[in-house]
Formats: sequence, C-alpha cells, structure tokens
Amino acid sequence: MKKFLASLLILMSFFTAVHAEVRTYEGVGEYLMTEEIVDFAKHQAALDAERNILDKICVHIKAQSTMINNELDNDEIIAMSAGILHVTDTKFKISEDTGGFLVKAFVTAEIDFDELQKIIDDVIKAR
Repeated sequence: MKKFLASLLILMSFFTAVHAEVRTYEGVGEYLMTEEIVDFAKHQAALDAERNILDKICVHIKAQSTMINNELDNDEIIAMSAGILHVTDTKFKISEDTGGFLVKAFVTAEIDFDELQKIIDDVIKAR
C-alpha cells in the first residue's frame, strides 16, 4: 500500500510538472543611434525586441471603437501580455548605417502560459 501511494504521489507530481506550459520566443529590435550613448541605444533596441515578442503572443482583451458622424474617431485595442515575459538572453549587433549606427538586439524570452491564464482570469474577475 505504501509503494502504491508513493508511486501515485510521484505520478501526480510528474503530471503537474508537465502541465506547466512555458514556451520560448525570439524577437529582434532595432534602434538607429545618432548622438546617443551606446547603452541607451542598446536599451531601446532591446525594448523593441521585447515588443516584437509580445506582438507574437499578444492576447486580445477588449476592443473599443468610437464613431462620430459615421466616421471612425477612435479605435482602441487593449491587450495584455507584458507581465509574463521572462527574458533569458539578449545579444547585440552594432553596424554602421547612413546617418549613424544601427543597433540590433536579439532577445530570447520564455512565456509561461499558465501565468498568462491567471492574469486573464484576474482581469475578468475585476470587471
């Protein structure tokens, strides 16, 4: 009986670990540096790369459009995904470009979809 319970406990922990869905994504961002310092340009390129990743997995929450006199005045899509991005690696490449230096950032990040589902559930409950 003890062996059975121990086996069952190990099996349950295995299925719990398998259920967690974490995916790895890669994003590329660019920033044309003219007179800024290199650290600032790298930061901006990395932010652009992170946005690139978030665009790939963006979760639509709400769309709102406003029309005035049958013309679209405002079209807003609210999306939520920023709190689930865990950057694991960032690499940079700097090359000369007309007008300055082009800084490219290559970002690798993991996204936990179970965490994303919890955030979405919290937003739905708050409404």
